[in-house]
Amino acid sequence: MSQSRRDFIKFVVAGSVASGCPVDTALIPFQDSAAIGSKSANAPRVEGEHFEICHQVRDGHQFDRPSSTARVDIVIVGGGIAGLSAAYFLRGKDWLLLEKEDHFGGNAYQEEFDGQPFATGSAYAYRGDEGDQLAAEIGVKLPLVNMPDPTLVNKTYVPDTWKAGITQLPYPKEVLASFVRFREEVLKMKISERMTELDALPFSNFFAGHAPEVQQWWDIFGPSNWGATSKDTSAFVGLYNANDIFTGGDGKRAILPGGLGCITHKLVEVLQPKYKDRMLGDATVVAVVQEKNAVNVTYFRDGKLSTVSAKAVLMCTQKHITSRIVISLPSEQSTAMRRTRYAPYPVVNLIFDKPVYNRGYDNWCPGNSFTDFIVADWTVRNNPGYKQKNNILSFYAPLREEQRATLLTEEGCKIFAARVLTDFQKVLPEFSVEPVEVRIYRRGHPMFMSTPGQYTTNRIAAAHPMDRIFFGNADSGGPESLTSEAVRLSQVGAEWANFILAGKPGAKELVEKALVSVAD
Repeated sequence: MSQSRRDFIKFVVAGSVASGCPVDTALIPFQDSAAIGSKSANAPRVEGEHFEICHQVRDGHQFDRPSSTARVDIVIVGGGIAGLSAAYFLRGKDWLLLEKEDHFGGNAYQEEFDGQPFATGSAYAYRGDEGDQLAAEIGVKLPLVNMPDPTLVNKTYVPDTWKAGITQLPYPKEVLASFVRFREEVLKMKISERMTELDALPFSNFFAGHAPEVQQWWDIFGPSNWGATSKDTSAFVGLYNANDIFTGGDGKRAILPGGLGCITHKLVEVLQPKYKDRMLGDATVVAVVQEKNAVNVTYFRDGKLSTVSAKAVLMCTQKHITSRIVISLPSEQSTAMRRTRYAPYPVVNLIFDKPVYNRGYDNWCPGNSFTDFIVADWTVRNNPGYKQKNNILSFYAPLREEQRATLLTEEGCKIFAARVLTDFQKVLPEFSVEPVEVRIYRRGHPMFMSTPGQYTTNRIAAAHPMDRIFFGNADSGGPESLTSEAVRLSQVGAEWANFILAGKPGAKELVEKALVSVAD
């Protein structure tokens, strides 16, 4: 497509880059607390989104902590899937939920185009996991994907990459033999029995002697699923996932259009009629201070700082944020939280007004600026009476950590989205078509990286509860960034809060049991 014609495509940029963003601070103009909320021309803004407060938290700015003007039993910090599910499990209790964005959903956030939902992240659940169970409980039925993953490479479509299609990949015979041999080696391993040993090793160790194309495939699968290429991936995580694919585990995937945002969307619908006044958006928490008999939570909203006092707090935020706003964390715990690494992760949706691609659900494309793309309405497109208004393809495009600054500016985001479009148009000849709209949803730190030692060592050190503060979110679970783990830990957090409020022993032991690493 010529650049002049591309200028007619509408580019929409949304999402924000949260605190802890390790970029050159010279990129972020400093504002004192009096300037927060002002419309300074220097403030980094994209489509009305802002993150200057979070960056001040990142840089160690000490905000005033006014005396508390309200009291509740429980404060929930973070309105993503973890915070919303915690609120759901605590319905009937006296809680307050604080979310820094003007909407709820976090990484599992559903968007729409012309009435058609699509995902901005958090693509799917697995039949029977905690996310699927919660969905069923609130009246959302997630249909099965029922489609193995194809690979699109060298202008060739290869269905069922690692099973029936493994010898159809457009590579020389010796490369195909290497793919087959890698699969055979993995299937022979006793991965679960070697969890602790393998979690300490990089996944890249297991590609020695194999064709580079084998590692290249996993170096796109890893960043999309757990934020890291093979050299930065726990061998346990990589091998476990490989074995799962080879033995048909991907057959349990289930989802609706909108990805797991369909669950958060429904949770908001379920909670708001009764609890709307307890769910505060545009409320950025800047300090959480545990005292003997209470926890004081200070947040910025409506141009001012306020403090609420709680008997217990559920931190449903990523650990890199948590470590900066919870005051007086034990030193070792703070270190473990900050040792957790996060992948910058934009998702680009290309919206076409005619069918472009409906051949596979999750499509892997080595050698591009994106790793894979998903057909948004895959699980409902064959429903009786359903008519596909628009063909929406969701492109997952995780970046390297050093590329995070790309997401700070509108121009940087648009250039990146245009690159994704250009790469897509070269994958197969029939992809040389123009979308009617391109939407990029930027997130600076949504997915923790499943690095060696994160699951069996660092995560546990980071997630131990304080006397009145529980540390939830997907990065308290694992071994990879899963919505099911966010939901599971929120259910544990709700039980923990009930122990605290009742003054009963056993809260700490409950959490410690929930944090134990398991191989299955």
